[in-house]
This record gives sequence, C-alpha cells and structure tokens, in this order.
Amino acid sequence: MTTSTRRRAWSFDVLVVKICLILLCHPTGAGAFAPIHQRFAPNNQCYRQEELNTNTDSCCCLFQAQNRQTRIIGRSIALNVATDVASSSVSADAGGGGGSSSSSSHPIILERMRQLRSESMDYATSFGLSPSKEGAFYALFRAIRLEDFVRQQKPFVLRHDQVQNAMKLLSNNGSNDDDQSSVVAWPGFFSMKHLEKALEDDFLDAARGSTDNRKGWKITDVSVPRGESFEEARMTYEDVQAALEKGTVIFNAAGAHIPSLAGPTLACTDATALPCGLNLYITAAGQRTSAPPHTDKQDVVVIQSTGCKYWRVYSPPNPADKPLAEPFARGKMDDSLPLYMLEKDLGCQMLLETTLYPGDVLFIPAAFPHTTSTILPNSDRTDFEKETSIHLTMGFDHHIWDLDYLSVRRFALRRAGVVDTALGRTRDDENPYTGPCNELPAEVHNALFAELPLGFLEEDENSALLLEQVTKDVERISLAVDETTARQVPPEIWRESVERVRKHGMDLLETHRNMYLAALEEGRIREAEEAMTAHLNNDSSGGRKKVVMTPERIQRLSLFRVKRFFDEIDQAKKSLREWSWQGSNEATMTTSTVGSATVVASDPTAFAYGSTAQSSPTTAAVIKVGDQVEADLGGAFFPATVTRVSADNNSFDVQFFDGDRETGLTRSQVKLIAPAVVATQPEEVDTSHMTPKQLKRWRKQQEKLQQKS
Repeated sequence: MTTSTRRRAWSFDVLVVKICLILLCHPTGAGAFAPIHQRFAPNNQCYRQEELNTNTDSCCCLFQAQNRQTRIIGRSIALNVATDVASSSVSADAGGGGGSSSSSSHPIILERMRQLRSESMDYATSFGLSPSKEGAFYALFRAIRLEDFVRQQKPFVLRHDQVQNAMKLLSNNGSNDDDQSSVVAWPGFFSMKHLEKALEDDFLDAARGSTDNRKGWKITDVSVPRGESFEEARMTYEDVQAALEKGTVIFNAAGAHIPSLAGPTLACTDATALPCGLNLYITAAGQRTSAPPHTDKQDVVVIQSTGCKYWRVYSPPNPADKPLAEPFARGKMDDSLPLYMLEKDLGCQMLLETTLYPGDVLFIPAAFPHTTSTILPNSDRTDFEKETSIHLTMGFDHHIWDLDYLSVRRFALRRAGVVDTALGRTRDDENPYTGPCNELPAEVHNALFAELPLGFLEEDENSALLLEQVTKDVERISLAVDETTARQVPPEIWRESVERVRKHGMDLLETHRNMYLAALEEGRIREAEEAMTAHLNNDSSGGRKKVVMTPERIQRLSLFRVKRFFDEIDQAKKSLREWSWQGSNEATMTTSTVGSATVVASDPTAFAYGSTAQSSPTTAAVIKVGDQVEADLGGAFFPATVTRVSADNNSFDVQFFDGDRETGLTRSQVKLIAPAVVATQPEEVDTSHMTPKQLKRWRKQQEKLQQKS
C-alpha cells in the first residue's frame, strides 16, 4: 500500500468515527478534528469542562471533544467527550491574585489535594520532611498523577490561597489544624538568602539565558574559573548577582545538587512514580523579557517562591509547518520564535495570561510555547514586583527518558530488524522528534508523541492490565503511522519492547530516588556539622564565618555525589539502546541518508554512546568544530555540538541541545556520535522514503552543490 493510499484509508476511518462522534455529541452536526495548533478553545476560552466517559469496544482511541473540536490522543479503548460549560476569557487579573480567571484553575485538582491531606502528611513525616512544605508538594503531584492531568494537555493555574484552603492539615485528633504549622509554606521556600548559603556550602554551576525576544533562547555560562585553585574555580554569589543584570540565571538539576531542594524533587518523583527533575530559575525585577518564547521537552509545574513573574502560554504551532524543527525545542538556539510569528504567522493562540505570586502554581504541557517577564502589566502588587523572582520548575521527564509511544515504536522496529522506511531517523545520533514524523496527520502525530501513562512504572494490582493496554496502543499507533513496517513486527516484540522500556523507566526511577535521598542525607550532615561548630563560626562582628572546605567535605560536594548517579543513568540509556539493536542487521539498519551523503555504521551502539574499547573509532577520531557528540554533563553523557577545539585536539567546548554549555572538556569526556561522513554520488542516495516536500528540498540542495562544484 502506498503512502498516499494509507493516508486516504486512515482519513476514511477517521471520517467514519468523526461522523459517529458528531451524532453522539452534537445534534447540530458541528464538530471537526482539531489540528495540532488548535488543540484548545479559540478566542482564549477557558478550560472548565464537564466530562462524560463512555466505554465502547468498537473504538480504539481516546477522543476529547473540546469546544466542538475533536482530537485523537491515542490512549485507551474509551470515548471521552468533554464539552465546554463556560466561555469567559483567560486574562490577567491584577486584583484577584494577579492571575488568570478562576476558570483556568482546576477544582478537581484542589479537591483531590484535600483528599490527600492525611496521606501527604504521613509521607512527609516518614522522610523527616515538613508536611506544610514537602508534604504539600507530594499532595499536588499525587493529585496530578491520579487525575492524569498531564495526559489532558491543558495549562492551568492554582493560587496559593486555593492550595492553602485545600491543604488545611489535619491534627492528630482529626480536626482542622489552624495553627501556623498548617500553612502551606511555599512562599519563600527558596530565597536569595538560601541561594547564597547553597553557593557557600557547595561547588555549583549555573547558566544565564538570553533576553532577546526576537531570537532563539540561548544559554551562556554565569562564570568561568578565575584560576586553578578550588576557591578560584568556584562560582560565587557575586557572580550570580552580576549575571542577573543580563538575564535569568538557571540552575539545572538543582534538586540533585542543592539539599534543600531535594525534598520537593523526591516528593514529585514518588507522587508520580516517574523520574522527575527540578530546575531553579532566578530573574531580577524589571526584566522585560526573562525568557523569549520557546517550548520545552517536559510537562512542567512551576511554583513561584519569591517575587513575581508574568507568563503567557500559547497553543503549539503546527509541526508540519517546520518538520525539521523539534516541537519540544522551538525557540531555542538558532530557531527563533518571536511573539509576532507565534500570533500572526503560526496562528498560535494565547491560552493563558497570568502573573504568579509566591505560592502560586502553573502547569504547562510539553511543546506549548511560553514567554515570561518580570515587568507586570496593570498590576498594583508593587510589594512583590520589586523583589527578585525565584521559581521552581518540576519536570515530568517522559520524553527525556524515552517514555513515550514514539520511542517504544522505534525500539520495537530495531529489535525486530525492521528498517523504518516511514519515519527514518534510525541512528542514535538522529533526533527522532524531527523529520517525517512531524508531517503525519495531526491525530496520528499527537498519539505518537503522547507520553506513556502516569502509573506505567508503578508496581500495583493494575500493572498487568496497564502493560497490556500500552502494548495494544503502541501496535495500533504504529499501524496508523505506517502499516507496512508495523506488520513486520511480531506481536511478541511489541510486548517485549514495552516491558523493556518499563524496566528502563523503573531503573531510572530508582536511581533518581536514591540521588535525591543522598542529597537529603548530605543536607542533614551539614546541619549537624553546623550545629556542632556554631560557636566557632561567628566572627567578632556577629556575622557568620566562611565555611572551611576540608578535604573530607570536598569529597562530599554535589559534583562528586551526583556523578555516580549520572553514571547509572548513562549506563541505563546505553543498555536500552544496545538491547534494541540486538537481532538487527546492523549495517543495514544504520545506513542513513544525510543530505547528499550516505553514512554506514558497523556498530551503532558504539557511535551513540562511545565504545568502552580504546580502539573505538568514536574515541580515536579527530573531533572538529560542528561535530555532533555526546558530552559529559555532570557525569552523564548528553547530545551536544562542538563549538571550540584546542590546537592539540585535547580540549573541547560544547553546547547542549537546550543551549547549556560546557568548556574545557577532555577527550575522554567527549564521544563522537557518528564517524566521518563519506560522500557518494547523488544517484546513490535512497530517496524512496522521502515525502514530496523532502524530495523537493533534497533536489534543490543537489542543484546548489552542483553549482558550487
């Protein structure tokens, strides 16, 4: 069956289901599939909806009718019809907490948090944490997990007073406890004072984001070593203050490095049964653009700690408009996504406009463009507007850790030895979220890019049923993507691949939990040491003396503590990819077209992560500026581009996919992803898998090359 025939067949099937859905939900006959860039209500309509759930054996997808629009999101054999019951706009509300209208918050989440009060208190006390801090974090993320709000892909806001009312903790006698211990202590949870102490106690690193809203978001280092000694190499509080004058300062993986942030990160991880992370964002007051419009690879929950920040969230652009751009990394690096382009050229609609104040919560799905500022429109809350803004961003890292349907399909095809002629991007150095996958019909694209359901990594009475359902969904979605390749995969391979990805996720979950527990333990050790030496740490003026870094304490610094966990993460990634290649004809499976050249790899796992053998071409080859590599970032290896090479080819600077940079890496810290590209004649290039658009683009490239020659 040809591609066009398959698409017509798919369109016919969709048409039949659409007609059935229209008859069921809309007697007037209105309704249509929403394209990816119009997933939500037009004209900024709010999201408060009533939902009807009707099970049916004849439907293989989960549908949501939103504002008389329908979208396949490919999850279970259920028909989910959601109809709007409100039409008020989502706009800034300076007087009522400075945020969106109440309709953009979710009473379902608040009610679930109320039900989880006792469980969250027990969780916090079991780890020696605060019920009003980490306990409340656990309740929030457990509520999101149980209500499956990540899968619903709707941004929402919760105000601190709403959370406070929901989380009035219960005293031991079962009554409401109204004393100060019951206050949800998210405002001021992490402040500049806490940051100053964290920098004094440890050896931390940070990046600074660009502020030009006409260009892609780029990241530079906050500081560079001033010398070779330990103290000269450390980033200081003064370095951060200087960087804040130029842009937002970002501490990636702060939950692993800063003990006081490990508790919330552990709570998020345990509540969702997902390997999650926490980043810390600090912005000076009065920044017109603290982050240019961009998208992220994670679904994120933002908790404002100090100061305030103005947010605008948009519907995703249509990925088919720029298929070679990753939907999860729009507006980053060289991909510009200015506001005028979002609103006019790409047709993205503002879904939510709000200002977050201390204790407020915002949820943003992955791939949804957003931009921020610390200059507030029409605000009378000047008490917060002059403060430095600090917010915590918790990430649901499904796509980071291959916990989505696209990844499972990719691994299953490899495991079965089937060449992916539909989507390509077979090699480990190729970004699977770019290219032909972004030109699929919107319904198929959404289903393919969907995260595996929260709870997939949990061990409970529903595990077997969920595993079976995910297996069916992967096979069904793969058939919708391309029937020819999907039919070549034996049923047992689909099941085996789902089980292997689940094991991979569970291993990562355990590693992340241990990493955060280790950070908590380090925090307790530091507190005990400070208590023991408190009488020695005050100077004559009553101030606090600088922490002395003894050799023993240096060995406990986060860069050493975290490295072993990042090594485990790197090994888990490598192991999964090695497993997926087993049973494949490696030379055939890794032959790939890159422009007008063909690359053939005899050992795909070697180029993806570097071979442990010293004779590997990935470690012996000369590395040049512009090469795609995997570079050491705190002990784990991640894709990056080489930006500088020393004259002796022994020192390298790299830039990671999210714009973060590392400088002065040694040869052992940089692994060449792919060997040198060997050019061939244009007629040797296999163009059978290319779409008409890609073929046209490729031919133009050949014409330019011929003109140059």
